[in-house]
Amino acid sequence: MELKLPKTLIDDVSKNELKLYLAIMLYKERKISISQAAKLAGLTLSDFIYELGKHKAAFTNITAEELEEELRRIK
Repeated sequence: MELKLPKTLIDDVSKNELKLYLAIMLYKERKISISQAAKLAGLTLSDFIYELGKHKAAFTNITAEELEEELRRIK
């Protein structure tokens, strides 16, 4: 896939940053898995998790309702 971006954006943001931001967004929106996001960003899984933390994004992609349900099942 080819993506055309304005020259001003390309000057301010590197290709690697764009891949990282895209991977984070797609992961947060639950469109791709964490391992797919790491691969898209060109990072190891542990490096991607670190980047999620730097960008204030959770590395778990579970809703509060899903967590409550899991906790009920454990009890």
